[in-house]
Amino acid sequence: MFMSITPIDQAITRAGSGVELAKILGVTPMAVSHWKARGVPAHQVLAIESATGVSRHTLRPDIYPEHLAPAIGNLQSFSEHEQSNESAVNPSSVQQGFT
Repeated sequence: MFMSITPIDQAITRAGSGVELAKILGVTPMAVSHWKARGVPAHQVLAIESATGVSRHTLRPDIYPEHLAPAIGNLQSFSEHEQSNESAVNPSSVQQGFT
């Protein structure tokens, strides 16, 4: 019988092991083991994607449908751009003369 590798198994393989993935994500190895049986929780999807390169769509297509992947990528780029703009200080907006 041929069994296909699951997305969480792909992430575990890319991390090196379930224990390594757990360390990277700051969870217990038991949590990673539970994900194999129960699925990846929504709040961990982006961290797993970032750590392993296994796409959010592959991990949770119910939350991240493939047809939205380009739009999500554009939103992230926009968000990163906005964050970099927010960190820049505009000298004309700095108040002078604090007492």
